[in-house]
Amino acid sequence: MRNSLSNYGRLFWITPIVLSCLVFVSKSYSEEANLKINILNLDKPGVLYLSICKDEAGFKRTVEKESEEESCINSAGEIDLQNLEINTMLPHGEYALTLFIDFNGNKKIDKNFLGIPKEQYGFSNNVMGRMAPPTFDQAKFVVTGPTTQNIKLRIGIPKKD
Repeated sequence: MRNSLSNYGRLFWITPIVLSCLVFVSKSYSEEANLKINILNLDKPGVLYLSICKDEAGFKRTVEKESEEESCINSAGEIDLQNLEINTMLPHGEYALTLFIDFNGNKKIDKNFLGIPKEQYGFSNNVMGRMAPPTFDQAKFVVTGPTTQNIKLRIGIPKKD
């Protein structure tokens, strides 16, 4: 009889621990949401290079050095005039994204001798800096539920819309 009581005692302590773990596991999954990115104004097919950054440092290095940073989610893939939507699940938080279309397959954004892009590019919130890329604060957006970013691709120096 004593062994069966001690087993019930163990069960009494183990059950709340298991249930609390399940609550935390299900909560972490519910703190993700879909980010839908619509690509607008694509001129022609190419390779889309996309970086979704969680912090200012990663965003800045990605934009300035076209590097893949650890604090950013980086991807590359073919894009054509028919498939202009990207969907990805992200944990809730603040992000900024940058992208460009590589038309000639050299894995970088081509620029003229002044450093002006000759291939299409864009940023979250469709922000543009003045003679420089936008900052993380200008491009950041919040994901707390299903979120959509409509990215209008540009080429060269951006003109006022």
